[in-house]
Amino acid sequence: MKVLKVLNNNVVIAVSEECEEIVLMGNGLGFQMKNGSRVDSSKIEKVFKLENQVEAEQIEKLFTEIPEDIIKISYEILAHAQQSLKKELNKSSFLAIADHLHSAILREQKNIPVKNFLLWDIKRFFPKELAIARKAIQLVNQQLQVHLTDDEAGFLALHITNAGIDSNHEDAVSLTQLIEEILTVIKYTLKMNFVENDIYFQRFITHLKFFSERVLNNQATKEPDDQLENELYLLITKQYPEAFEVTKKVSELLKTRRNYTISKDEQVYITIHLARIIEKTRC
Repeated sequence: MKVLKVLNNNVVIAVSEECEEIVLMGNGLGFQMKNGSRVDSSKIEKVFKLENQVEAEQIEKLFTEIPEDIIKISYEILAHAQQSLKKELNKSSFLAIADHLHSAILREQKNIPVKNFLLWDIKRFFPKELAIARKAIQLVNQQLQVHLTDDEAGFLALHITNAGIDSNHEDAVSLTQLIEEILTVIKYTLKMNFVENDIYFQRFITHLKFFSERVLNNQATKEPDDQLENELYLLITKQYPEAFEVTKKVSELLKTRRNYTISKDEQVYITIHLARIIEKTRC
């Protein structure tokens, strides 16, 4: 591998053996290196593949404008989140985390607080991500001697959530807003409040997060094409008429606002979840 550009003593942009531009990180990796120099592979600690020119420019800006300690802790936060959530996260998301932390620290130093109006919804919909973010903010405060608030933990939780969303167009804010829209329709159609610590409601929220992500990506499931699955749809809709009426309201919402058509499979799953919630709430 050869160096294309030295960003600092620990980071270089290089070209791989496959002629791809990559970012290499490692202690002292860029020290006294020049363009065209061979990379000392023994010093490489982290490798990031650059997908496009825009990402390359973001990387260069990040490493030239943001202190290395913030970049390092941002990568650690993403790695810890991936381990805790037990799912693959977008490795380049540490860029967004570092950029956000840098901005948050600058605001804190200038005493410019920013209120997170989504914090309540984040607590409801992304409790695992928020727990990870809160620990991360504690770490940031300890290591960097700052005092970031729980509002910033909420913003960080959205970045962590966004790192796990399989989309280039939508983000965690859109996901949160869509879930809230669906729950509002359900709540007012049923004229009931949710018992939010109930296991059935929590399971529904988990299903709703994956479903909402498919809506945002316009990835509808295929319609059932065999008789057994169609019979299941007819059975469920007849057995749980009240829940199915709510499902139809959700279908109308998504068709009108998102131009998304809910498949019969998806309607079955939503109806079953709602039937359990209705039964548990009213018993």
